[in-house]
Amino acid sequence: MDIPWRFQCLMAWHYLTKTFAKGDPKIRITKKGSGADAILFLLPADAVNAQIAAYFVKRDLEKETRTIRYVVHQSGLIYYPEQLKPSIITYNDEDLNWWGVIANPSVLDRVKSVRYDAMVDLNQEFHPAMAMMILELEIPIKIGFQSDLADKLYSLIIQRADSGFFENNYHTIEQILGLS
Repeated sequence: MDIPWRFQCLMAWHYLTKTFAKGDPKIRITKKGSGADAILFLLPADAVNAQIAAYFVKRDLEKETRTIRYVVHQSGLIYYPEQLKPSIITYNDEDLNWWGVIANPSVLDRVKSVRYDAMVDLNQEFHPAMAMMILELEIPIKIGFQSDLADKLYSLIIQRADSGFFENNYHTIEQILGLS
């Protein structure tokens, strides 16, 4: 995975200026737990991964009691079902600054308007806009797939499996969040 030099500089700056006064929150995952009440999904915008992610996030929203929001690039919106669209926050290339990070305050305010218990990054490829959002958001459980930056971005890392990859990994995420 190639990490753009702009993002490497931005990440170095983030770690230099980040305050370490806050302790890491302790999270307990148990079989008897009710799962996360507020979840943020970062969705892929490319055709192949978006169609797989759309199958995973497709839910009966009428019966859903949790607060679930989704973030996706405007170009990927066509791959997701209509019933999810009221909960989807989109951004486009005009919302990105020179560093490739979302800088539009209205998009950021919509994302930050909910206090999330968990965040799930369903992107298989590196996206600077999503990666920086993951770093900036104070969410106790951050779940994502194994990558070069996974240790810096996520609190729970899902290994990619060679066979049955999508079903097994998505089922694991559902179990962790209490969605299944």
